[in-house]
Amino acid sequence: MNFRKILSIAWIYRNSLIIVITPLLLLPLVGKSEVASCAFSLCIMAVYWTTEACPLAVTSLLPIILFPMLGIISADNISMMYTRQINFLFVGGLIMAVAIQEWNLHRRIALKVLMLIGSRPCWILLGLMVVTAMLSMWISNTATTAMMVPIASAVYDQMIKDDRDRNSGEALPSNRTNEDGVTVNVTNIPSTVRTLNDDKRKKSGDKNLRKAMLLCIAYSANIGGFATLIGTPANLLLPGALISVFGEGAAEQVDFVSWMGFSLPISVTCLFFTWIWLQFRFIGIRLRHCRQLWQKGDKQKDNRVKAYIFNSYRQLGPISFGEMAVFAHFVILAILWLTRDPKFISGWKDLFPQGRPSLIKDSTSAMLICFSLFVFPSKNPFRKSEDPSGLPVASPPLLGWKTLEKNFAWDVFFLLGAGFALARACEDSGLSDSVGDAISGLGDISPAGFALIISIILSLLTEFTSNVSTASIFLPILCRLASHSGIHPLYIAIPATISCSFAFSLPVATPPNAIAFSYGGLKVKDLISTGLVLNFICVLILNGFLNTTGVAIFNLNDVSSLSNLTNQL
Repeated sequence: MNFRKILSIAWIYRNSLIIVITPLLLLPLVGKSEVASCAFSLCIMAVYWTTEACPLAVTSLLPIILFPMLGIISADNISMMYTRQINFLFVGGLIMAVAIQEWNLHRRIALKVLMLIGSRPCWILLGLMVVTAMLSMWISNTATTAMMVPIASAVYDQMIKDDRDRNSGEALPSNRTNEDGVTVNVTNIPSTVRTLNDDKRKKSGDKNLRKAMLLCIAYSANIGGFATLIGTPANLLLPGALISVFGEGAAEQVDFVSWMGFSLPISVTCLFFTWIWLQFRFIGIRLRHCRQLWQKGDKQKDNRVKAYIFNSYRQLGPISFGEMAVFAHFVILAILWLTRDPKFISGWKDLFPQGRPSLIKDSTSAMLICFSLFVFPSKNPFRKSEDPSGLPVASPPLLGWKTLEKNFAWDVFFLLGAGFALARACEDSGLSDSVGDAISGLGDISPAGFALIISIILSLLTEFTSNVSTASIFLPILCRLASHSGIHPLYIAIPATISCSFAFSLPVATPPNAIAFSYGGLKVKDLISTGLVLNFICVLILNGFLNTTGVAIFNLNDVSSLSNLTNQL
């Protein structure tokens, strides 16, 4: 058996080999101390998550097995990490997202926005990006991308259809016969050459336009995901890590309002520069000749694209009572989140008797609206009965349990729980302290420089593993390291969390990238050359906001604020 065949067999069974060999190689760590045992568990999960040797959600259950067996945390305590109130905040967001998808409300919103935006390539790009980012703020990045990519592909087909029809219907060159009876083409030789060159440029331009449309959706989903606390699970790992390291009160530093107030402007700015960069990269200076060709047939293309979007919207039919009810639930939920504790004025939680406001969290609002989705009728209860007997007909609720069972992202729920479990284990075992002491030399760097370095490192690491697993591993360690270095933990933890969403350079970095890549027309080098530049642009934008608005919103320079956090241990 030659070496190549051995490698082929090993590749076929690579997942099984990784699952078996990884713990065997790390076995010397077990039993030396709680710190070493926790490091053993952490490394196993990091390898399994990175290689996806087994499903991410299955790996997320390992803390319930490993930590009790290694004597780090009891099974009761570690299991509680999977059912914290922050988990149910995310569950509420997922249930709301399922209701929106069930009633096709996201597609209606997307098409409506595209109808309002112009049909020129640059405006189509902007429209796709705005819609994708808006939706990914509230529903999963993967679901948003899966819905938007087919729309973008169909719009692209309509944009180039006119050119295909025109090229297939071109007349043959006119010929002329001389006095010797020889027929030659005398009038269209230069124009024919010109047409061939233009066609080459046009085909290149069409391919690049398709790349831009696919990438803009994947990138916008990632960028929109960090704009709200529920936009992506990695965001919710931050308050969870703060609780594990500093105690329950620490999570109040990062709630729905403060997070959105800080991250939404960053998301909008990143989205704008992404739009500029994609134009420059694919349909800007390089394609000035192609752009001129676009301008010659603008009216026909505009009309064709507008007609497609309008017809697609019309096929949805008039907005139903159920759609309006789901949209109303969504708006009410957003208002409840934003007004629970708006900081600058009293929120609705203060309407309750003394002592209760501190018990009310954002998950309370989420569960209230979710409960309503399961009981609120999907048809107008006051409409005239269609039953011949004249008796009212019972209406099904807006969301049924079977629908939720079928569409709920249980894998994300377990991933989030595993992140909290790892944070708790790292803190209880002392691993966070040990790592913090080992790299305490970084404390000599200024907080702004420290945050920039961490942002760059994690934005590159997240290209190779999921943002949730990256945040799960690093956040508790970084929080403790910042505390030891005399830096406000949020000064490091916030950019670390958001940087985990800067996965722009590889198809495997995040599901939106993989979905866009699967539609064809993209090469890995397209993502790398475009995404790496975007990585550094977004990192610079993030750190610029961190040192301005972030300092003001989270009091990052307030030493007493840091003391309050560390005193809650």
